[in-house]
Amino acid sequence: MNRNRKKKNRKKETGAVVSLLLASSLAFGGCGTAVTSSSSVNAESARTESTGETSADNAAATSESIASENAIESASDIDFDLELTESTIDTEFTDREKSGSYKASEAVKITLNKTTATVSGSGAKADGSTITITEEGVYIVSGTLEDGQIIVDASDSDKVQIVLDGVNINCEANAAIYVREADKVFITLAENSSNTLGGGNEYTQIDDNTVDGVIFSKSDLVCNGTGSLTIEADYKHGIVSKDDLVITGGTYKIVAADNGITAKDQLKILDGSFDIDAANSAVKAKNTDDAELGNIYIAGGIFTIEAEQDGFHATGSIVVDDGTITVNSGDDGFHAELDTVIRGGTILVEKSNEGLEGKRVVVNGGDITINASDDGINAANSGDDGANAANSGDGGVNAANSGDDGANATNPGANAAGSGDDDSNAASSNDDSSAVVNSGDDGSISGAADGKEPPQMPPDTENGSDMQPSQDFDPENAPSDGNAPQDFDPGTAPSDGDAPQKMQGGPGGGGNSELYIKITGGTLTVSADGDGLDSNGGLLVTGGTTIVYGPTSDGDSALDYDGSAIVSGGILAAIGSAGMVESFDEASTQPVITYYCTETQSADTTITLTDSDGSALFTVTPEKAYASIVLTCPEMKLDATYTLAAGTDNEEITLTDIITTAGTRSVKTMSDPEGGKMPNNSDNKGTPPSKPSDTAE
Repeated sequence: MNRNRKKKNRKKETGAVVSLLLASSLAFGGCGTAVTSSSSVNAESARTESTGETSADNAAATSESIASENAIESASDIDFDLELTESTIDTEFTDREKSGSYKASEAVKITLNKTTATVSGSGAKADGSTITITEEGVYIVSGTLEDGQIIVDASDSDKVQIVLDGVNINCEANAAIYVREADKVFITLAENSSNTLGGGNEYTQIDDNTVDGVIFSKSDLVCNGTGSLTIEADYKHGIVSKDDLVITGGTYKIVAADNGITAKDQLKILDGSFDIDAANSAVKAKNTDDAELGNIYIAGGIFTIEAEQDGFHATGSIVVDDGTITVNSGDDGFHAELDTVIRGGTILVEKSNEGLEGKRVVVNGGDITINASDDGINAANSGDDGANAANSGDGGVNAANSGDDGANATNPGANAAGSGDDDSNAASSNDDSSAVVNSGDDGSISGAADGKEPPQMPPDTENGSDMQPSQDFDPENAPSDGNAPQDFDPGTAPSDGDAPQKMQGGPGGGGNSELYIKITGGTLTVSADGDGLDSNGGLLVTGGTTIVYGPTSDGDSALDYDGSAIVSGGILAAIGSAGMVESFDEASTQPVITYYCTETQSADTTITLTDSDGSALFTVTPEKAYASIVLTCPEMKLDATYTLAAGTDNEEITLTDIITTAGTRSVKTMSDPEGGKMPNNSDNKGTPPSKPSDTAE
């Protein structure tokens, strides 16, 4: 695993997170809150509605928030305010784009008759099986063409609306609908209509343009209406716009030999239903001429994605405000070369190499479940991981995936829509678990903390005395080559990133100051075989509920970052192996427990944190084996004492520091064949997380 990958950004939340259940086996909640139903609860609104804070409390909270922000600003080497500063994102939709309305009485009627067509009105003409539209207007098309096409060749100021009302067009050697020139073209799916477009597996170019989609437009293209459209793209892409592509409605089923839907400047989707099976990326925006463009904006819709490469791929940024999205991808679920920003919606990445990837990854809201055969979330510069390939056994693979579109950028003959430009590894889905948070007090107690030291492994531990360090072994001077004895005190491990137990990255810990993972809200569940949250820069958590399961390999970690890692709010539990554990920096303002299990705990063994009154603050039952836990939530207080039960472990922990380390790492680790190793079989990989209950099938 590449230990030098970059992470992304998230916005800040201000209240306690209210729990929610994800189906019968998956539930999350916040410390000090109670699970009240099996449906999703808006975390931010619930927080403000249930706190019962006085004005004095609010004033104190405001003061604390300002202090937290100041602490972060002064301590971090990462600029966490770069979200979308490099991209031009248009989130507006015009009334005409949304409506899909037209006056049938004033429209030109085009009737397709298998090998010919008739035109009733002016502005279009038929020449055998080729229909050419030359003027602005509304054109209603119906019927079948066995081998023909519609061409729009109007002036660059004309707006043309093509209404598909029971159309079946096959074009063996070119696009079924080809927009050569216009200001903007609207393809409207008539109410209750069913339409099909397709063609052959090789195109013959008819002019200077490289046409490579069943619907191909050199101009702005809008798809709207309420009917259905099936596209069978045996040659390359389904829908292509060399400018902007806007979709506001309709039902689409697309099978493509390359990309499903692609645009150059920006692809915007307001609504619609999309079933896409693509041999490359399902939804793609690619612009190699303008770094601020090549963006994807999703405001809604229902997506079922099968992609051999990325589910969503942008050379610019990806922003998701809403929608129900299910992705099965051979490479990344969402891949942006700039920012990947999730603000809302229900997202299930059932299979991926990496779930969310970008220069900066920001989660501000939504209900997100990720299964990844590599990293769950990866913040990295596009193409720069290759420089780190020598430092990691598999980082070079990810480097190639991250920057694969760059190869096309250097090809002057490449089409901006892209083809054959994403090579990567196939992925396998991972498992998940249930998480429940119960109500309770904050756990504050009077009196001094007991200062209890983590227990040490006895010298006669299984695997024999030959595994023990010498009596004068100094854990503070443990070697940093990964060969330190397995039972040295993790609490004194060096923080240079090279020791097997790196506990804190520390302010100024390195990495790229422009790269980060930022989590401010929403519910995020990650099941990863590689690193759970992996950043080549910083990590900032200010809100939301984040649960990370895995990895089970000691060469990876649930949290991995190169710069600063700061938590000031929200709930986060990172549950995984113990070989490369990273926790948060001391600059954090919310307490964190970093716990090493005395032995590898089996899957389905419950983790529970209770306060001094015996009230359970946090409960989770991972479906993966684990040997370490990094846990933080808003109700945890300094100098308070808590009990952490994790499988066979039961540890009383007093939070003497903002980052408190407890437990003792066993001689048996998850990579030791004689003790805690995860057998190489599917049983220990578990099953993918259950689909959220409110996710559309």
